[in-house]
Amino acid sequence: MVVRGASLSASDGCGVEVSLTPVARVDGRWVSGPCRAVAAGVSCATDAGELEASVVDGEVSVRLLASRDVTVEALGLDGAGRVPGADGWLSNGYQSWSQSGVVALGPFPADGAIDQALGRRGDAEVLRDGRDPSWTLTYVGGREHALFVGATTSSRLKPWIAVGGVDGEVRLRAAAGGTGERVALRAGETLLGERFFVSTGLPFDQYAARLPSRRAAHPVAPPVGWNSWYELWDSVDEAAVRDNARLAKAALAPVIPPGERPFVVVDDGWQRAWGDWRPSEARFPSGLDGLARDLDADGARLGVWLAPLLASGESEVWAAHPDWFVPGLVYPHPKHGDMRVLDVTHPGAAAHLTAALEQLVAWGVSLVKIDFLFAGTWDGARREGVTGAEAYERALSLVRAAVGEQTLIVAVGAPPLPTLAYADAWRVGPDIALEGPSVSWTFVAHEARALAARTPFCRATLCDADPPLLRRLSEDEVRAGAALVGFAGGGLFLSDDLRKLDPSRLAWGLDPGVVAAATSGRVTAPDDVLFASPPETLSNPVLDLVARSTSARVPLVWTASSGARTAWNSSDDAVTAGGIDVPAHASRALPGAPR
Repeated sequence: MVVRGASLSASDGCGVEVSLTPVARVDGRWVSGPCRAVAAGVSCATDAGELEASVVDGEVSVRLLASRDVTVEALGLDGAGRVPGADGWLSNGYQSWSQSGVVALGPFPADGAIDQALGRRGDAEVLRDGRDPSWTLTYVGGREHALFVGATTSSRLKPWIAVGGVDGEVRLRAAAGGTGERVALRAGETLLGERFFVSTGLPFDQYAARLPSRRAAHPVAPPVGWNSWYELWDSVDEAAVRDNARLAKAALAPVIPPGERPFVVVDDGWQRAWGDWRPSEARFPSGLDGLARDLDADGARLGVWLAPLLASGESEVWAAHPDWFVPGLVYPHPKHGDMRVLDVTHPGAAAHLTAALEQLVAWGVSLVKIDFLFAGTWDGARREGVTGAEAYERALSLVRAAVGEQTLIVAVGAPPLPTLAYADAWRVGPDIALEGPSVSWTFVAHEARALAARTPFCRATLCDADPPLLRRLSEDEVRAGAALVGFAGGGLFLSDDLRKLDPSRLAWGLDPGVVAAATSGRVTAPDDVLFASPPETLSNPVLDLVARSTSARVPLVWTASSGARTAWNSSDDAVTAGGIDVPAHASRALPGAPR
């Protein structure tokens, strides 16, 4: 962006242009004022103080120098421009599971609608219809022109972008905050907002290079193995884990490099209670240490799931130390009831979290799958007066310090931007199955929609697309689900109960080419992220399940970094791509793809 007149401007010289000025939400209202050009950007006089937007290394940040005592709730940029032919935009959800995808461009939302959307938490936000502001990043455009806006930091305030427009005229607000943050400033004090990268086109690689990424400094091989969740659910026990570990190792051996030690991940159900992260003696009589020791002797590694920032109302830690939790902050788990949110700014809570994780590593755990992290970002009255974003960063720094540099962290139910600096892998989309309805193609299609929308993040970290499920689905559906895992490039896990699975189905999900793609560490991207005639809203997988139909719009053609092209058909009807007939719920290699 460059300074042009009294605003910041981006233009491609071919019709795409946008002009932005700084805004702030102060004491419950948005403020701006007359602006003028200054050395590094623009400055605007408001009744709360001087708002400045500056451009440093291609990124824009906004600061408020308070002229009086104020409470700042958000800082950002507001403006308008033109994107010829724009009819769609990316509406990205807040965390891993949140619905994400391209929807039709509509009117710019009113402030009240924006406030209502930013206030949604938990499942209410996950099942969003896409007309809400986009979290972290967006791109708006049509087949030939596009504008990209993406936050590169989320250290104190949570970033989002609201978009609207008609006939190529676009309005947008890129801001951080407004989700419960309240930062008190005295006269003369300054608050610096989060940074945004604004560019014409679709500069995914440039954006990814600007993101905080642990992978950039500590690259690891994409993990392979077996996870207990998607058939054993929370009834998992030691005998089932040992049986499946043996079968998974035998199934994976022909398709992974010799000597590769797969992970065996014990998911929810091993612990005494959420918050009491010790193994149930009834279900795991050998303890995690005994299980880890035996797996290691057999050439495998133990991984464990936990929700480190939540505790059940039935847990010992909640009963003994209610002061370790954020007052009044509750996540209503749909099965296990109300969960309290750990206040990591309390020394006792921080020590509890550290001790639990250090013990897991001491028992021989090599991978931790940390889940339901979004709750740790919610704002509340913590012991220290920090925002939810600040508390979350502290929590993840505690987690990483406790498990050490060598333990793999897979983050699930997590907002991407503040997570990437600490986790080795990030779940890119929703769960691939639910415990009640179990396995259905509709969940695979919605996972594909999320991956298509979020490939910029997958260029900065390993993206976990969830396991290919091998039971119940048709051969085409299993192979397409496996191909999707290959597109993500962030690893490969099995998750059926292999004791019950027809062994012939293993070949459908473990095609050597798919395994190679899944463990490559490179994402395969769709050719057209802004496809023609986008839907008005994001379809809901639960409604699709009831209707027994698939309405998720997913790009058809995907191209790997090698040049290999694949047609991936999410729809209920056969299609043709590159001269190849592609059945419903199926994927097919396209001509000219390298072998």
